[in-house]
Amino acid sequence: MGGVTSSVAAKLAFFPPSPPSYEVVTEPESGVVRLSRYPHRENVEVLRLPTRRGTEIVALYVRNPMAAFTVLYSHGNAADLGQMYELFLELSIHLRINLLGYDYSGYGQSSGKPSEQNTYADIETAYKCLIENYGAKEEEIILYGQSVGSGPTVDLAARLPHLRAIMLHSPILSGLRVMYPVKRTYWFDIYKNIDKISLVNCPVLVIHGTSDEVVDFSHEYLKHLKKFIATVEKSPSQRSTWRKSAEQFEPPRKSTDCFEPSRKSTDRREKSRPSTEKSRSKDQRSSEEIGRAAIKRAIRALRKRHLLEEVAHAPAINALSRPLVAQGLEWKEKAENLELELQQCYKAHTRLSEQLVVEIAECRESKALVQEKEESINNLRNDISLAREENLQIKQDLDEKTNALDLLMSENRSLKAQLEEIRLKLNKTETENKDLIDRWMLEKMNSAEKLNEVNAMYEDMMQQLKVSSIEQLARQQVDGIVRQREAGYVDHVESTVPSSCKHTIHAHEGGCGSILFQYNSDKLISGGQDRTVKIWDTKSGTLSSTLHGCLGSLLDLAITHDNRFIIAASSSNNLYVWETSSGRVRHTLTGHTDKVCAVDASKVSSRNLVSAAYDHTMKVWDLAKGYCTNTIIFQSNCNSLSYTMDGHTFCSGHVDGNLRIWDSRMGKVVSEVAAHSQAVTSIYVSQRGNLLLTSGRDNLHNLFDLRTLEICGTFRANGNRVASNWSRSCISSDENCVVAGSADGSIYIWSRLNNNMLSILEGHSSPVLSCAYSGPGNTLASADKNGNLCIWC
Repeated sequence: MGGVTSSVAAKLAFFPPSPPSYEVVTEPESGVVRLSRYPHRENVEVLRLPTRRGTEIVALYVRNPMAAFTVLYSHGNAADLGQMYELFLELSIHLRINLLGYDYSGYGQSSGKPSEQNTYADIETAYKCLIENYGAKEEEIILYGQSVGSGPTVDLAARLPHLRAIMLHSPILSGLRVMYPVKRTYWFDIYKNIDKISLVNCPVLVIHGTSDEVVDFSHEYLKHLKKFIATVEKSPSQRSTWRKSAEQFEPPRKSTDCFEPSRKSTDRREKSRPSTEKSRSKDQRSSEEIGRAAIKRAIRALRKRHLLEEVAHAPAINALSRPLVAQGLEWKEKAENLELELQQCYKAHTRLSEQLVVEIAECRESKALVQEKEESINNLRNDISLAREENLQIKQDLDEKTNALDLLMSENRSLKAQLEEIRLKLNKTETENKDLIDRWMLEKMNSAEKLNEVNAMYEDMMQQLKVSSIEQLARQQVDGIVRQREAGYVDHVESTVPSSCKHTIHAHEGGCGSILFQYNSDKLISGGQDRTVKIWDTKSGTLSSTLHGCLGSLLDLAITHDNRFIIAASSSNNLYVWETSSGRVRHTLTGHTDKVCAVDASKVSSRNLVSAAYDHTMKVWDLAKGYCTNTIIFQSNCNSLSYTMDGHTFCSGHVDGNLRIWDSRMGKVVSEVAAHSQAVTSIYVSQRGNLLLTSGRDNLHNLFDLRTLEICGTFRANGNRVASNWSRSCISSDENCVVAGSADGSIYIWSRLNNNMLSILEGHSSPVLSCAYSGPGNTLASADKNGNLCIWC
């Protein structure tokens, strides 16, 4: 029968404004939520709150900094938040309170349909919002219910023992008592406030107007709202004194409904159900009989009222049926009006009859639903019995495991005893070992004395050999100059222009972004889109080792001057440092917030490292400790980096086309030059440190003198086009050749001395992204977008 009750309540009790008086609007810039009819206020918040019945209600919270209490306002029928907005502001200001109002399900912009149970879920959601979101306490909350809002207000107050107070504005005793002057509570009635008000423990204020035509004045009595708020703020002793004084001036009420003792509701849903199916079916039959009896009584009352109206109107109809010459046209009009009113009564009777038929059909549907629920209860009972059997089996397993654990504990105790014995033997062995070490140290001291004697003899022999070698060097003279190379000297062979491809290697899947040679070595390092770094032997074209651990595509590579560490810049916003000897990751340098596109290591110290990313930052790192020592923020992103030979300054090429020289210790710009009309894609410092080669998206390659920052050469070609923002060009070890790759797969080689084109190498089928010259020899390497490497000689 719950479906019938909800249907009747929805039709007769709820009248949401249609269309709603407002919309919920979110400001696109600030993200502030407000009502469409009103501007945003700093002390007003508009909320969307999900309820336990699956609906979402709209709530309005008004904050007052002087407030001592918070009012939870449940508005009346045929109203929504758009109509109550200004009233909420006035109440908050004049009463000095915080106020939370909300729309019931189906009202305003709240989802769902209005029903008694939905309103109970709505006010619970609003109350939880005050407790959880705004830190209100139950003792500081006052409930305010107006008209239909008195139903959820009294229901919530009956379940909260520590409320500060409740205020009922034009409340109702129950839904049925609004329409009929009944003296008892029926099971199909809604909002049974008369039965629940006795469960409320806090002070109650009832406000009502004597001219209310919908809710009778006998339902409540009048008090002043502001005086009530002030009284609630007082101590309990002062509050009781106020009550006594107020009772002296309170007029007696005529209605007996309010003084009627609270009765237990006969609603079948509020009783505890019997345990057996027989008692449930008996209750169902009794509920149906009660419902049918109530429907019959309502029909008899309507018929009786109809007969009374017929009897009341009969003399007028009989008088009008006689000749009306003497009474005139006025009596004719009255007769017609009375006939029309009688017809309307007949129509109302017909509508009520149709409604009763619909309610009976819904009652039958509800009965079928109850049967389905009972079947589901039986199924659940079967599941519970199965669960109990499983629980017994688990208990048996637990006992077995407990016995096994006891056995293991006894074994553990025996093992501990054995361990103590072994420890004693170990201590004895350590004592013997110390004695042996003392003896060994004595023997070692004797051996050291003998070794010192041998070393002294060796030094004498070496001194004699050195004297003889000096005599030989003195004889090796040409034009009076002794030719002798110092330690660490690198003999740069005069470069020759490569003409043929010695090896073609498919190195990486998805493309090869960067390559470079190890210092004073023919080994080539490459990094690509497959997140790996590979080391190649350029003489044989074979793979020496592969470094793993990178989580993104590799955009640039660097190596320390002692070849100990390889550093990779990655699209995963990190830098990865590998040990060359072991191939394991030494550091993962984090701190950039966008892809790292450039990196270079100092040519003097193996500790200093600089990187650049597309987050407008350049960072200087300490490789020994693995953390950032300086961060440089610049408005133009950097595409390429290169340290100079002094180890403290570095060069950077930016998207704005400028070349900048930085002091890595101070983090400041030393010099700045407009190198290209478009973005700089590559910066390369020659091995001797005097020249700087830059490449740009304007397809030019400029050669600068680092001492003066003046252009000493510009190289271009008709078919030469830079392939990407990170295309790398280079200079040969003897500084005589300039090499750059092109988007058409060709490699262009110019002479630095006369700016002439020396050669165009063809061997790639996709754009060339990077070129590199080996330090000691004439080996040239290039990488393309397909991941292929070409070794030229």
